[in-house]
Amino acid sequence: MVYQKEWREADGHRMTVYRPVGEGPFPVIWLCVGAADAETDQLAELCPVPALLTCAEADWNRDYTPWPAPGLRDRPPFGGEGAAHLRLLTEVWMPVVAAQYPVRSGAAYTAIMGYSLAGLFALWAACESERFGAAASLSGSLWYDGFIDYVNKENCKPDKRIYLSLGKSEERAGDPRMASVGDNTRGVYTHFLPQLGEERICLDWNRGGHFTGIPNRWRKALEWITKEWE
Repeated sequence: MVYQKEWREADGHRMTVYRPVGEGPFPVIWLCVGAADAETDQLAELCPVPALLTCAEADWNRDYTPWPAPGLRDRPPFGGEGAAHLRLLTEVWMPVVAAQYPVRSGAAYTAIMGYSLAGLFALWAACESERFGAAASLSGSLWYDGFIDYVNKENCKPDKRIYLSLGKSEERAGDPRMASVGDNTRGVYTHFLPQLGEERICLDWNRGGHFTGIPNRWRKALEWITKEWE
């Protein structure tokens, strides 16, 4: 897919936009990647349909965590400011995108995607906000403290779509906290399956660990998320 790469600023924040060549209107994918880079350029090329891709800059440990939690091992604690970042997306950046780009309106044409902590945020954001009709959590940090308890209290609207993926060896992590990711990912799938049905939720198991075959995992997620837009 051919894109024009553009930059926008609002309220002291910065966002990268990948605009497809053409008149539109386009569906919108909110890519949670921290900041756009060469790898994000590759994601734009992997997208199988013309879609407007947005990358709002974020701090991984602060903005992609829904509430505070202790850090991993000897690392700093997680900031837990996901709610503020979600407001930035929905109250600042979404109006900018709607005003400046030819996009299709409505949650059915709006998706959010992320990998690792950003995958945690993407799934949480889709649960919190009706603005996203689809979410992809790739190797999402669903081991995060309190997240499975949060999910078990949530109902998901039947018109949403959720894509989950995980490496088969991720649940064999040496850290017991992180090793819970397998059971928690299965738990999320099991919880939402009766609400959404098999066609609207997917759990995709991949070979290897957290860092194995990342481009291919993105490719599969993009294909699943965009299949209803073709």
